[in-house]
Amino acid sequence: MGIQQNMADMLRMIMTMKNMTLAECAEALEISRSTLQDYLKAQGNPTAVMIEHLAGKLGITPAALLTGLLDMDRRDVILLLLQTIQEVAALPKDKQFHFAQLFLEMALLWNEKDPNPIKPKEGDHNSNTTQSP
Repeated sequence: MGIQQNMADMLRMIMTMKNMTLAECAEALEISRSTLQDYLKAQGNPTAVMIEHLAGKLGITPAALLTGLLDMDRRDVILLLLQTIQEVAALPKDKQFHFAQLFLEMALLWNEKDPNPIKPKEGDHNSNTTQSP
């Protein structure tokens, strides 16, 4: 993949992540809509100064903008979250509410101080504990 395509993909991903229209993104980046359209089509030839400007406005490094490589874990998480949000939005309201409850419960578990919050139930034969015969 070329540098222009990497930049187009990164711009598109950030626009999607921030739910921005073309006009909103162009305004935030302080560039014209036609320039942004060119970048999104992997066309145009931004100068080094422009690349630094765009990266600064996007909150990423110029290298990330040109390579399309954020911290790979971060990029994968962002894409997965976007996909999950779209899928949850398509669910009926009762299922959306149930998902939100489960997500909150999971977030609360992350904040617990206990390093091993999941403890096997007494008499649970599926636990990893060794039992004597």
